[in-house]
Amino acid sequence: MPLSDAEKWLDHLGSCSPCYRDYLDLQAANRNRRRWALFAVAAGVLLAILVMSRTLTSKHNELPPARTAVLDLSNRSVTRGVEQGLPEAPMEVSRYASRWDIQLPLGSPDGPYEVRLTTVQGEQILAASGIATINEGTTLLRIEVGLSQAGPGPYVLQIRRPTLGWNSYSLIVH
Repeated sequence: MPLSDAEKWLDHLGSCSPCYRDYLDLQAANRNRRRWALFAVAAGVLLAILVMSRTLTSKHNELPPARTAVLDLSNRSVTRGVEQGLPEAPMEVSRYASRWDIQLPLGSPDGPYEVRLTTVQGEQILAASGIATINEGTTLLRIEVGLSQAGPGPYVLQIRRPTLGWNSYSLIVH
């Protein structure tokens, strides 16, 4: 209510104790309402800041997910002796994959294996080893790799059991 409209009530308010008490109660209630509104806004801002900082710090401290490449050799044949089979299409893998799950050819035994990646000229790029396990008829060899520095192009993946000869497979790194 504007002050010009309230002038006619001011004399009564100043002389009537019950009305003045009601006025003071309304004024206190209005102050409390403003305080609670201010408190709610402050709590909302604080909560928003807390959520944002928690989200930013958790993303900052989070390790990037490991990229796993699956190399399926289960249906690839291994050439023995001087026989030459039909050329097989090369497998493809991302150079950013940090782990390779290699499904070895059918009938491969479990146990230790050595893996290396060479250029087509024979220069070694990567050497790793791991223990293959058999699960539901599939022999799986998991190795950690680091190819982020390798350039894209054709390579040769070589796998062997220790002390045996290398089996070679064409591989293209993207």
